[in-house]
Amino acid sequence: MHAATAPRPAGTRDVRFLELVNTVSSVPMARHIVADDLRATGIPESVLESVIAVVTELVSNAVLHARPVSLTDAGEGVVLRWAVTNRHVLVNVTDGGGPEEPTLKASPIEEPEGRGLAIVDALARDWSVRSEDDQVTVQAVVGPWESRSE
Repeated sequence: MHAATAPRPAGTRDVRFLELVNTVSSVPMARHIVADDLRATGIPESVLESVIAVVTELVSNAVLHARPVSLTDAGEGVVLRWAVTNRHVLVNVTDGGGPEEPTLKASPIEEPEGRGLAIVDALARDWSVRSEDDQVTVQAVVGPWESRSE
């Protein structure tokens, strides 16, 4: 696991990442680590809240619906990456893919699941799915926000 501890300006493009075990308990851990890291950049709270919701949905979907990937410690799980660049936050979650490619679905109100990508779609400026080498990455872009110097 790699997470930031020192403050950095919101315009930096350091890619942070977490290797998460393939359990539901990884979701709140990812949410807290990303939130702590992004608070240090000074991004607006409203953007931070959107990023955290996107992280929650993408990591949850990967853990619940996809096969794990091999991690560097010889374990299996999912990989979360994030970066701040040009007043946007890029979020990537990579897993081993599932029975079907992640797609936006209209779930009936009575269904308890199936709204994750609809939430991502509502909060992110853009999102996409990329498949290669038995891995699937869902990327979301949250932002932009106004610069405090403008």
